[in-house]
Amino acid sequence: ASDIPVLKEVEALTEPAVFNMVRFVIAAIPFIPFVIRAFGDRRTRNGGLELGVWVSLAYLAQAIGLITSEAGRASFIAAFTVIVVPLIDGIFGASIPMLTWFGAIVSVIGVGLLECGGSPPCVGDVLNFLSAVFFGIHMLRTEQISRSTDKKKFMALLSFEVLVVALTSIIWFLLKDAFVEVHDSSFESWTFGTLWDSAASFPWIPALYTGVFSTGLCMWAEMVAMAHVSATETAIVYGLEPVWGATFAWFLLGERWDNAAWIGAALVLCGSLTVQLFGSAPEKSQKVESRSGNTFESPLKRQERLSLSAIPVDSRKNIGSQLE
Repeated sequence: ASDIPVLKEVEALTEPAVFNMVRFVIAAIPFIPFVIRAFGDRRTRNGGLELGVWVSLAYLAQAIGLITSEAGRASFIAAFTVIVVPLIDGIFGASIPMLTWFGAIVSVIGVGLLECGGSPPCVGDVLNFLSAVFFGIHMLRTEQISRSTDKKKFMALLSFEVLVVALTSIIWFLLKDAFVEVHDSSFESWTFGTLWDSAASFPWIPALYTGVFSTGLCMWAEMVAMAHVSATETAIVYGLEPVWGATFAWFLLGERWDNAAWIGAALVLCGSLTVQLFGSAPEKSQKVESRSGNTFESPLKRQERLSLSAIPVDSRKNIGSQLE
């Protein structure tokens, strides 16, 4: 949650492409040995590369969107991530309860009120919404890939993911310099003096914080927790993220909203929590009785329990393979 206000503040001091390149390269350095060691594992490598692409698109859209969008508003738009996950599940065959649609509609109304309050709507809000969509896809695929991966390979899987994010940020910086006329950072203007001045004035502490903690550590924690945390607990954690984001924006950036914006923020929060806490269908059967009289958990129930989404997985369709 603290990531968005920090990025918003840093982008006033340096270019987003430069900061994100340094941030993600710092995050990727400790993972390089794991990438080299597991490079021959095709399944782990491909899974990490795919996750890296999704989260790279999310970070890129977020960084560009924050140039014009308020940090507090972006935090609540990011709450759409918990709505995107079950809706994607529904596209690929899962049943979507009415409360899920209700939560989605309430959240849309809330975002509309957010747009009416505070600063005027901007392109950055659209990019932040796309970022939430990409984070939702990344969350869903992380859940599916981590469940089919040996826990001993989690670090290698994460290493490939972080490395892709770092390479993508480098490519973004190079393409920006090649196709966008930015005289301050063009290669032709680089001298030892300008490089030294840039390094001295660069916000290294925010880069270390966002690179190590809000990127590497959080991605590792998310991947490890996917197979252990229930949907209800996950909903509370992700549902409170925009609240903390808006709180940091209030204290760190001095952002203030009017009454309509606060009502909209409350609707977004209620909508996302409704989807996750009450949007699941009634459980038909939790236990299966064997001939010997013993009971055990059905495969479908076990799959639902491990699922981040509140939507029950349709056993007739392999949603993971369809997304692939």
